Amino acid sequence: MTGARETAARDLEGAGVLITGAAKGIGAATAAAFAARGAVVYPTDVDADRGRAAAAEYGAAERFKVLDVRDEEGWGRVVAEMEADGHPLQVMVNSAGAAIRASLADTPLDGFRRMVDLNLVGTFLGVRTAARHMVAGGAVVNISSLRGVVATAELGAYGASKFGVRALTRVAAIELAHKGIRVNDVCPGSIDTEITAVPDFDHVDVESYVRTIPMQRRGAPEEVAEVILFLAEPRSSYITGVDLLVDGGTGAGVTTPTKNNLDKNTEN
Repeated sequence: MTGARETAARDLEGAGVLITGAAKGIGAATAAAFAARGAVVYPTDVDADRGRAAAAEYGAAERFKVLDVRDEEGWGRVVAEMEADGHPLQVMVNSAGAAIRASLADTPLDGFRRMVDLNLVGTFLGVRTAARHMVAGGAVVNISSLRGVVATAELGAYGASKFGVRALTRVAAIELAHKGIRVNDVCPGSIDTEITAVPDFDHVDVESYVRTIPMQRRGAPEEVAEVILFLAEPRSSYITGVDLLVDGGTGAGVTTPTKNNLDKNTEN
């Protein structure tokens, strides 16, 4: 590794990094990626056993913290412990989240509120914590979703919360720029994680959906993690307030279906 790649590999060495939702999926892959770059990672999650087990794989089990992102006091406690350890907050990745699938007519009020509280209020508390504690500047990367860019039937509660994350990201980017804090969000498309491994999604035809993705495959959590790393590193030092889609091309537009017996290169 030489040149720019070698420099990028050292940019995060020793940086204090707080990652939510780090027990699995994108959060776990991101925590491992930051640790591989030499960052001092503080992974958090509500699932203590699974979170510590995941953190042990990259040597951060002793720094794992139980955090419900909806708990205002919990945020202050985790950041205070980072500062007491000599690793003040420099990078925050707000990855904790969940999804429910139901039509608006069938969405229970408590389910809608849970999506907003977990996906949007939790991200708000993270951003506010960063604004108060990143005294030397830093980077915040929020996880929105392709469904926070393109409205999708039966994902009203999830989509509303993720659209909100994008708005929150832009406001924070404007307000915190003078402090040297950059705030961006990543919008994953269909990523091979457990977020849809709940009964709400049992009727989804995944194979048919994958065929609508221009790249004809689902993404891997590690691919999203690499984008998050880029947005946290000095390589992206002039980027703030953006939505970066990681979706295999789905958000670019739609293709026109063709009949199997027609030459796809023939125009009528």
